[in-house]
Amino acid sequence: MENRYPLFETGRILKKEALEVIRDYPKDLLSILYDGYTNGVIRGLRLSSDHENRTLIIGRGLVKLKGEVYLINKEVKASYTHTERRKYLRLKHSEIRDKDWKISEIEAFLSDDEESKDGEILLCDFLLKSGFVLRDTYLDFADMKSEYDTIHLMNADYAGYGESSFNIEVLKMYAREYLNTKKCEETDRIFCYMVLNSMEGIERSIIENYIAVKEGKAKGTSLSNKEIYTGLLDILSSAKDPDGHRGTGFSPKKILVD
Repeated sequence: MENRYPLFETGRILKKEALEVIRDYPKDLLSILYDGYTNGVIRGLRLSSDHENRTLIIGRGLVKLKGEVYLINKEVKASYTHTERRKYLRLKHSEIRDKDWKISEIEAFLSDDEESKDGEILLCDFLLKSGFVLRDTYLDFADMKSEYDTIHLMNADYAGYGESSFNIEVLKMYAREYLNTKKCEETDRIFCYMVLNSMEGIERSIIENYIAVKEGKAKGTSLSNKEIYTGLLDILSSAKDPDGHRGTGFSPKKILVD
């Protein structure tokens, strides 16, 4: 086993092999770091809404598509309109070759299809009514599932080792809120601190087992993204209710008029 590093010195000719090392190193490093991960968002790619230009903005980050890890080093934008139909924001990969370059392009697009096609990952969905603006901020954890005019993050495809994870930004909202309840116990603190300290998705089984423990079950079961969010919402609602009753998850909604 050997590692080769090109030497840059005055008067030396840069060999083809040295250029190949420079070319392949970043890609090889990402491939090793995220070997075994599922397709989806790895880190970053925060979403925001430009109300004036009616544009969704996808921040920088790492994503895995069709088994390859890609660095998105600049913002990606997708325009939207008031269709009053649920829209799904996705990423897909395309490749262009010429005699000098192989260009990998990550494209953001909006679709009416609920299911992703092969090679696509879901970032969010929303249903925007005429006369309103698309919200990218939330009053609280319950508000993240408001039906209209709100970016829904909980269904996003998040990469995880061996199996998909769950959107870390949604988990962070839960963690911050739960830590401020009077029913926060040691198990909750461990889970919440782990979430808040993570920049990437945590293992799905950890989330599922945490929900199971809070529901009084001995072992976690496989849960969909919707079931994970609903389970966490019920736990949080119960912690906020002084009588310990499960809440409905309803939260007053801030209405923004365009």
